[in-house]
Amino acid sequence: MSLDDEDSTWLLALESALHEGADDHELIGITRGRILPEEHRAEIWYICLGGGNKFSNFAQFDEIFDLQDQSVVRADVKSLVDKLGNEEEDKVSIVCDVESIFTHYCKTRHLKYDTSQLWGDIVLPLLAAKMPRDHIYVCFEEILEKYIPRESGLGGSVYHLLRLILLYHDPELSTFLDSRKITPDLYATSWMRSLFSSVCSLDATMAVWDIYFQERDPFFILFLALVILVNARDQVLEMKSETRDQIITMLSGIPGGLSVDDVSDFCSLARYYIIKTPHTFRKDFTTAIFGSVYMGHGEVCNRVGDLPLSQALCLPVSAEEIIDTCDMLQVAGDDIEQVRFFLVDCRPSDQYNAGHLPNAFHLDSSLMLQHPASFQTAVQGLFMAQRQAVASETPGCGQHLCFIGSGREQEDQYVHMVVASFLQRNSQYVSLAKGGYHAIHDLLVHNISESLADHDSKRCLVCAPDSQSHSSEPADQEDFTITTKPQPSLMNKFSSLSSVFKMRSPPAVVEKLTSFVGKPSINSEIRGKFSGYVAKSTAVTVKLKESNTEPSNAQTFGESCPEEGPSSGQSAEMKEKLVEYITNPNGDGTTVDRHVSAQDRGKLYRNQGDVFSIEDDDGDGGGGADGRENDRLEVVKVSQWLKKPDVITSFACHQVKENGYMYKCHLLLTDTLLFVIRESETKSGEGHVTARRTLASIVKITSKKRHPDLITFKYGTTSPDGEVTVSDMDRFLIPKASEATKIIKEQIMKQMDAAKS
Repeated sequence: MSLDDEDSTWLLALESALHEGADDHELIGITRGRILPEEHRAEIWYICLGGGNKFSNFAQFDEIFDLQDQSVVRADVKSLVDKLGNEEEDKVSIVCDVESIFTHYCKTRHLKYDTSQLWGDIVLPLLAAKMPRDHIYVCFEEILEKYIPRESGLGGSVYHLLRLILLYHDPELSTFLDSRKITPDLYATSWMRSLFSSVCSLDATMAVWDIYFQERDPFFILFLALVILVNARDQVLEMKSETRDQIITMLSGIPGGLSVDDVSDFCSLARYYIIKTPHTFRKDFTTAIFGSVYMGHGEVCNRVGDLPLSQALCLPVSAEEIIDTCDMLQVAGDDIEQVRFFLVDCRPSDQYNAGHLPNAFHLDSSLMLQHPASFQTAVQGLFMAQRQAVASETPGCGQHLCFIGSGREQEDQYVHMVVASFLQRNSQYVSLAKGGYHAIHDLLVHNISESLADHDSKRCLVCAPDSQSHSSEPADQEDFTITTKPQPSLMNKFSSLSSVFKMRSPPAVVEKLTSFVGKPSINSEIRGKFSGYVAKSTAVTVKLKESNTEPSNAQTFGESCPEEGPSSGQSAEMKEKLVEYITNPNGDGTTVDRHVSAQDRGKLYRNQGDVFSIEDDDGDGGGGADGRENDRLEVVKVSQWLKKPDVITSFACHQVKENGYMYKCHLLLTDTLLFVIRESETKSGEGHVTARRTLASIVKITSKKRHPDLITFKYGTTSPDGEVTVSDMDRFLIPKASEATKIIKEQIMKQMDAAKS
């Protein structure tokens, strides 16, 4: 059948269906997302927007035009009708119809008319489609309450969600716009409020609406916006020297170049990105973003866990979607395009070893601060395992990284830092499991033994929350010793990579990964076990004690690896690093020295450059003393302290201890002191004054290049010749750290100048 024959066939089928009074499902099955013929457009729009099944009270309009801003309504309507170019006698009738529509809608919804809502741009295509007055009202009402976000002004939830979707697909572009403080509400407001009608030509708008209403997806607008941004990425990234306003103006006007011929491809790309995006956000935010004005503002729904949508780190993914996707991929064909997760379990090793999803890669998030070198090695292993799993078409593994925490806030703060580090690498397809392992465990509780690998109810944090082995607050000791449980084979040691395989992974896939990293000598019994089930994870535990011994089996493990074949030098080095990480994830296994000593000397920052140096710290860990000025911690009301008259400003942040754990706290700056108030974990609104630091004692403030919000304050004394002795330090994770450190530095300088005078 030729293309012309096919076109005529669907048109004949469409005319027949309309004549027989077909419903929207039948019509969409015929049109299949095509641009509609002009003569049938109005009827199909009306049907797709529920006109045949929706009760309208527009017939009850009392024809009384007495809104507070009725003159503004009439002026806007006249301006709109002038765009249509009708004869003068027709204009009067159209003005009356549109003014009636706006007035009745405001009265029935108890709304105040606002020109900036762009209602005129919404009605314009409906008028151009030559709909009768009552049909226009039904379609206008349905568009506003189904497809236009309720809060479409500055700061609306829909723009925060658009940013997260852009971050998921193009983190580099998203990061660039964030760095210029260009949020989607600055360039996409007119797109959202008018479904592109205010920025596109009338013909292009009507073609977009043809497909939009057939999709029946309120979130479709977000993916159309995503297509626009991604297609303009090169142009945007080249505007680094341009002003913020110039970039915003350029972005706002991009849809204006859309032609009717572009619309089909435009919408097809949007469908592609929909398929490639986790769908949890639809269930979570539909009622928060779309719907009738009677539904309120959706503050309760408009959250990701305990955080508002505006503060979400990345796209959330529910436990249900994770499990459903993994199950679906076991039976789906290779030709099905869908999200394929590569699960990254970021819990501590003892929690991971007590139960985990079979196809989850283990990446201990606490290594990021405690042992950065081991963490980087583990990340390289993660990417290598992911590439191999994707190339081998391993069931349940794909390009979409989904990070899983424990579901407990204190530990998941580490996970958030790990996710942030991947986003800083501009890694695509990064998401975070809602509720972490706890939510997954709860979902699988009725089939836990078959669904989770290595599940041990006695050691599992969810099954036995009071287990001592899972204490989230280890004592603040400085010495760490690595011990490993005895394991029967090398393959168990290598489970950080092997855990990407499910129980039904074919032996050929096992062979590929084994040969990719190195070829350990394993007997047939062990090989059979590995191909039949997921190898147990390396049981590496960090015990806090004073001894300083190396792992007893480190040398044995190293000797069990034979010389590798003719691989490249880079692969050999990578294998050695991975072997070292698996046997000793904390680095060298020796005692971690105290991060600050009397030998840590340097020049005072005055006249030596900025006190806030964007550079790597001297390899020091974090944390400092817990208020060594006080023998006992003072309990205070946080809100009262924040309002004290002598407090210049305060910063909500997290204190990072030497053991790597983080605690919510507040930094309070006064004329001469810097207070650290840690929030109580048991009593809301209360806190403990853990430190009182004099500003004169701060000798240096530094941050990590890769983690600019991780700030270290070093304290000490200055000798007469200008030499500085560092005696203590604190480390904090501070949002907008550059602003905070600038204020603190300025106050330090004031104190120094006052002391001189």
